[in-house]
Amino acid sequence: MNSKSFYEAKTPQEALEIYFRADSDLYGIIKNENIKKILHSIMSWNNSLNVLEVGCGGGVWTDFFIKKGANIVCIDICEQILKGNAYLHPEAKFVLADATTIKLNEKFDLIFAKDVIEHIKNDIEFLQNMNKHLKDGGLILITTQNSFSLNYIVEGFWNFIRGDRKWCGWDYTHVRFYNPKILRENLEKAGFIIERLFGCYYFPYKFIIGLVYKIARKKYKESRCKILHLIELLNLYNKWPFNIMGWNIGVVAKKMRRL
Repeated sequence: MNSKSFYEAKTPQEALEIYFRADSDLYGIIKNENIKKILHSIMSWNNSLNVLEVGCGGGVWTDFFIKKGANIVCIDICEQILKGNAYLHPEAKFVLADATTIKLNEKFDLIFAKDVIEHIKNDIEFLQNMNKHLKDGGLILITTQNSFSLNYIVEGFWNFIRGDRKWCGWDYTHVRFYNPKILRENLEKAGFIIERLFGCYYFPYKFIIGLVYKIARKKYKESRCKILHLIELLNLYNKWPFNIMGWNIGVVAKKMRRL
């Protein structure tokens, strides 16, 4: 059964506890480190950069952008997690809003949407709205789950034969899968062009080892699986074909036309 989401939390403290617990496993740590490498390579950080963080959650990335000196606006639809983030980061601006319909009176150099788009029903409208909030030539960075990955084949097939034909990943609030082809098509419809693809989590160890140890009623230390992240650790995650094969796929796209 899927673990509780911070969207179900009753208090900011509870929301933060769920958020940080979910982001602290080996997969999350390595994914975050590689996203940081991508951000360092695409942006020249200074105090005049304006960043819009979509689905900001408890503030791991809010903290990163503040430390980089950016002017950060954070939006989320979960009131409790937004309050928790605001308590931790009073320097940032916080808005309780839906990214598909929000209208802000400012333009941004970068829009950051980590693991958000798979939760949004009207994803094209979301991308079009983000286009309107970017400066000309501005960038959007999106990460999401990937149906071109080995984990999708293995874990998806397991869930299919068990009768779960609507399986959509580890989080029950997901509404769809993506892949490089779908991302490219959707981004182009919304006035963007892809500049870079990158990935994370190439071998489905979480599923395989978790299944074995669940059957054996034992626990395992995920840190032992670090060797299975060699693709990321060797910095091959943004090189073909690994940039399109990860369970989590990231895309950097540039605004090419106004909508």
